[in-house]
Amino acid sequence: MTVFDHAVVNVLGGMKEAAARYEQLGFRLTPRGYHTLGSINHLAVFGSDYLELLGYAPGEREKRAELWEHPAGLTGLALRTQDAAGLHAAMAEAGVAVEACKDFSRPVEIDGVQHEAAFRTFQLDRKAVANGRIFFCQHKTPELIWRSEYQDHPNGVTGIAGAFVVTTGPSAIPDMLAAAPGLAREAEGVVRAGNTCLRFAPAEAIAAHFGVRELPGPLGQNMRMVGLELRSRDIAQTAACLEAGGVPFERGAGWVQVDADEAAGLILRFVAQD
Repeated sequence: MTVFDHAVVNVLGGMKEAAARYEQLGFRLTPRGYHTLGSINHLAVFGSDYLELLGYAPGEREKRAELWEHPAGLTGLALRTQDAAGLHAAMAEAGVAVEACKDFSRPVEIDGVQHEAAFRTFQLDRKAVANGRIFFCQHKTPELIWRSEYQDHPNGVTGIAGAFVVTTGPSAIPDMLAAAPGLAREAEGVVRAGNTCLRFAPAEAIAAHFGVRELPGPLGQNMRMVGLELRSRDIAQTAACLEAGGVPFERGAGWVQVDADEAAGLILRFVAQD
């Protein structure tokens, strides 16, 4: 079965500033990671998924240079599979344009002992996805990612409820994802992946959902990932945490929201946990 795995926030060369901001937003981040492919990251790990801040170290923009062509903000949606090679073959056989699998890892230190967190991924053809990636991730060592010491966040977040993608063709990506077992089409432009909904819709509809006049740009291409909804066990706790961090936010019935300028380029809406 295929479920939602993680969302990627592209911070380019501003990792230090982005990590400090996400700590102000109330996330407990993992120590900085260094991928064998050349990128660096911090994670905010939840119950069954996570948010990843991804960027490059000073002077190392040439490593994974294709990623840094994407704008700052939400540029990656990852779906989890137990068998990346098998799913890749099945989707290719079904006529879905997918790119080759990649294997990589990063060191993780636990109780003074060095381990290697290992992954295998592949993505939908980059010509079909503008301003980012939609990809599949196999965790070879999930026990090194989902560790209890990183899963309790001061802001009360427990998981990713939804991801919002502006697109001129709401059915295009869902049609490609239909070949992956376990992904349910709930409505036009809506794909359920485990506990997370991926929503593909025109700019006007997503702007109305978030109650904003402007969405994170650029919006001149056929799609742009613009926001996440995050589950909170206690919205009052979330609001108090944001206030303590000096982060401006809006509040509605059962939610609080942080604008893209305050969250490294994407809208964050915290919603009450079901």
